[in-house]
Amino acid sequence: MATPYPQPTELRAGAVRLRLMGPPSDLAPYLSAYYRTEIDEGEVVEDWLPPEEANLRTGTAEVYQAVIGTGELGAVPAAVISGPTDRVTRLRIGGGKFWGVGLTPAGWASLIRAPASDLANTFRDIRGSVAHPSLAGMLDTLREDGDDLDRSWRLITDTFRSLLGEPHAAATAIKDVHRRILAPDVPGVGELAEEVGMKTRTFERFCKRHFGFTPRALIRRQRFLRSLGKYMLDPSMRWIGSLDTNYFDQAHFIREFRATMGMTPGEYAALPHPISSAAVAVSNSNAGVALQALYDPEKPGGGESGV
Repeated sequence: MATPYPQPTELRAGAVRLRLMGPPSDLAPYLSAYYRTEIDEGEVVEDWLPPEEANLRTGTAEVYQAVIGTGELGAVPAAVISGPTDRVTRLRIGGGKFWGVGLTPAGWASLIRAPASDLANTFRDIRGSVAHPSLAGMLDTLREDGDDLDRSWRLITDTFRSLLGEPHAAATAIKDVHRRILAPDVPGVGELAEEVGMKTRTFERFCKRHFGFTPRALIRRQRFLRSLGKYMLDPSMRWIGSLDTNYFDQAHFIREFRATMGMTPGEYAALPHPISSAAVAVSNSNAGVALQALYDPEKPGGGESGV
């Protein structure tokens, strides 16, 4: 008898219902989560999402608009591949059902096999993109017939397993760099390059290809997300209490917050966050982290046992 799929972690908040499931252990180094989002019919929600790693998403909705950065909202294709981001993503969604899959840097390298910098801070229709055609077919099925969570989990799992071949040539280096940029005690760029055995210029090219950004930008992003994630887990705390130890002072954090999110921390806190707050709640319960880009594939419990 087949092992049942992982019991989803679920949260209902207002018009938003979010269910999150971990990948099986063999896919945990490559995929951070499978998630199902539903917005009540006739309701429209808006949110400002912090930076994240790459994702695949598909869904149908009465309203489905987004923009990465501070431009104007635009229509989102029914099935998208989204690269890693280091800035805000603004969403407006009404009355719909969606599936999403989060990819780790190793997952992007092994399953997408294209420079992450090519899609950094952008999303595209998955058809005609760098993604394997089977991923477009998977998203089509999830969009058209994705109400059965057990069947959908198995479809996602089987599709990605079919794409895993020989380990990526840079797999060990990607893993080592990912582990170090997740750590609060991450060193400077030169020291980090030395730790992984690369010259600084080579290391910069490596990070852009496999993580989407320069090492300096990655360190800055993770520092920001550790601070924001701590605040989002407990919004009752003052911002000063959430600051990562690598910030010089609160003014330093405010400057980076405005550069990343296009607003001040106070302006952000005053806005509704129906989707990101739900994601923080279920992600922390399931994987032990507040935000997708803080997911550690090596942490126990990061992936569920599967079939």
